Amino acid sequence: MVGFQQFKIYVTDFTGLDRDSLHIYVGIGVFLFSLLVTRPFVQRHLTRLNIALLVATFFALLGEYLDLSHNYPNITGEHLRLSIHDIINTCFWPYALYAVNRWTSLFDKHS
Repeated sequence: MVGFQQFKIYVTDFTGLDRDSLHIYVGIGVFLFSLLVTRPFVQRHLTRLNIALLVATFFALLGEYLDLSHNYPNITGEHLRLSIHDIINTCFWPYALYAVNRWTSLFDKHS
């Protein structure tokens, strides 16, 4: 788990972004990358959206699992509060983009 913590420090130092901003970028990036990667293999757009949302959520949960593992067995309520905050930061825009794609015609080609 130390490797993950070192990687996070490297990325924040390299980009100059704070951790909250990085969560947002990771969430959007993983969601869009998943849509792109599944395009040749999955024909139904709704299925691709579902897969991308699951992958983005998985990465958010995995990141927080690795963060909490670093603090185990000394996990406090504050650690859990920060993890929930990070999961919301990571997942907000993927869920918003999913909703716009799923329930509006904003991104339809023929509108």
